[in-house]
Amino acid sequence: MPSRNGIRNQLARIVDRGLREVYRVPLAVKYAGSTSTNGRSGYTQSVLIIRGDGGIGDFVLFLPALKALRQHFVGSKISLLVGSESEKIASFFADVDEVIPFDVRRYRLNLAYRIRLIRQLRSRRFDIALNPIYSREPLTDELLYCSGANQRIAFEGNLDNIDIRTKTANNAYYTRVIASQASIVSEIERNREFVERLTAETITVEESVPRIALSDTQLDKARQLLRKEGLDPEAESFVVLFPGASNAIKKWPAERFADLASRVANRYETRIIICGAPSDRQTQAHVACEVSAAVVRLAGKTDLLQLAAILKHSALYIGNDTGPLHLAAAVGTPTLCILGGGHFGRFYPYGDQRMHRAVFHELECFHCNWACPYEVSHCIHDITVEEVWQSVQRMFNEVLVPARMNGNPNVQISGIS
Repeated sequence: MPSRNGIRNQLARIVDRGLREVYRVPLAVKYAGSTSTNGRSGYTQSVLIIRGDGGIGDFVLFLPALKALRQHFVGSKISLLVGSESEKIASFFADVDEVIPFDVRRYRLNLAYRIRLIRQLRSRRFDIALNPIYSREPLTDELLYCSGANQRIAFEGNLDNIDIRTKTANNAYYTRVIASQASIVSEIERNREFVERLTAETITVEESVPRIALSDTQLDKARQLLRKEGLDPEAESFVVLFPGASNAIKKWPAERFADLASRVANRYETRIIICGAPSDRQTQAHVACEVSAAVVRLAGKTDLLQLAAILKHSALYIGNDTGPLHLAAAVGTPTLCILGGGHFGRFYPYGDQRMHRAVFHELECFHCNWACPYEVSHCIHDITVEEVWQSVQRMFNEVLVPARMNGNPNVQISGIS
C-alpha cells in the first residue's frame, strides 16, 4: 500500500500536470515554433540559454558548460533565463550579457505571468534558443518552443520529469534535438556532453568541474559577519554544518547532526557554524540546542554570496545533498555529504573525490528520482552517526591535517594525535 508521502506526491503531480496541460494548449496554438526574428534592424547574433530548473546546485554545476558556450558563441549576445533562486549567483558568476530571472512557481500557476514572460522573450528576437537540461520538463520545453528563436535546440534527455507523449509532441517544435547517452553519468559529464555535441568542440574533464572565484570584497564581508557573530576567522578554524534541504526527503535527522557536531567540536577543538535558508531555522535550533559545544547560528542570516564566502573560509562542509554543497565544492572547500539514492551517481560526488566524499547506503530502490515509496527515506535515515563520524575522521586525517601542514590558512586543526 502506498505511503501517505507517496500519495501526496502523486496527487501533487496529477494537479500540476493538469494545470500545465490546460495552459499549454492555447500557448502552443499561438506561439509554438513560430519565429519572431524577422525585421530586426542591424545584426548581432543573439542566443537564449534556458536554465529554468531553479536549483542552485544544478546551476553551479552548469557554470563550466556556460563558459564553454560563451567561447563558442564569441561575438554573440547571450541571454540567460534562470529561476529567481539562482539569479544572484548567475549575475555574479555567469559569463553572459544578460540574466533574465523568473519565478518558476508563479510561471507554473499563473497563465497571465506565463504569457508576459513569453512575450518578453519573443520581443528580444533571439536567433538561437538552447535548452541544455537533461531531465527536461514541459515548463522549460514550453519556454524554448515559444521563444520565437529561429533555431530551437534541446537535449533529448530522460523521462524523469516528463512523459513520453508530451516529450514527443514537444520535440516536433524543435529545429534540433541533441542525442544523449542513456547511462547514468555525473551531471558535469552530462553538461559536457550537450556542449560537445552542439559545438563539435572538446571540453576536458578538468574544464567541466565548477569553480567559483570570490572577490576580496566578498571574502572581507564574510569575515566581518563572522566577527560580528563572535568568531575570528584568522585565529579559529570552523566546520560548516548544513542540516537543511529544500526537499525534506533528503534530510538526515537533526539529532544526528547534533551528535556529530559535538564529536567534531570536542575532538578537534574547532568551531561549528550552522548555515541554512530562513526555512531551516527550526532545524538549526533543534541541532544547536543538542550540541555539547557553542555553535554559531547563521541560518537565514546570509545571502548566497555571503554563504559562498563563508564556505570558502571554512575547513570542511558537512551536510545534506543540497545547493550549498555544490557552492562549497566550487569555492574549493572539502565536502562530506550524507547522500541518498534518488539521483545516486548523478549530482555528487565529482571532481577530486579525495576532497569530496559521500556517506551512503546503497539499496535496491536507488535511482527512484526521489519518488520514495516509504514513509522515511531509508537510504538516508539508516545511515548512523558512527558511520559519518568515521568518514569525518578520515577527512581530517587524510585531507585537513595535510592541508594545515602545507600552510592552508583556512585549516588550523587541534586535537590531532
